[in-house]
Amino acid sequence: MFIHIENLFQSKNLFTIIFFILTSITSVSVKAEIVDVQNEEKQFGDWKSFCKLDAMMGVLDCKIASKFYENNAVITIEPQGNLSAKLNIIIPQVRINDTVKIRVDKNNLIQSKTITSKDFNFVTLSNEQKDLLYSQILNGEFLFLRFNLQDTEKEITVKLNLKDFK
Repeated sequence: MFIHIENLFQSKNLFTIIFFILTSITSVSVKAEIVDVQNEEKQFGDWKSFCKLDAMMGVLDCKIASKFYENNAVITIEPQGNLSAKLNIIIPQVRINDTVKIRVDKNNLIQSKTITSKDFNFVTLSNEQKDLLYSQILNGEFLFLRFNLQDTEKEITVKLNLKDFK
């Protein structure tokens, strides 16, 4: 088998070109941006919004919350677009075996289920009550919560302004 000198010369040039291209590619600094979920908090009167933006998925997940009674109790609302909102109320000082009464403006009173020790002070409402309460909150001016404190006869009434909720 004979190798022509011209072919060998062309092979060396090809090898040199490939080597140059490969070393150029590996010496270029490639930088990737690490994108964290973006958190945003805003205060609106009695209410605070907490939003997380997932840039990759293009999803914005927001919750609206308000602390009340000694800054320990909280109501959180997570709007769900066309679905009902997720609505949660936790009152650490609420009396066990009692209920929480809720009213928006002059609407009918909404009464929670009885608070039990296994609820960990979570105020339980039916889905229908949550839907009704959420629609009233969207259209109301004031949200009232009334509950009794543990180990006392003291009844607490809380009034949250809904003007800034919207």
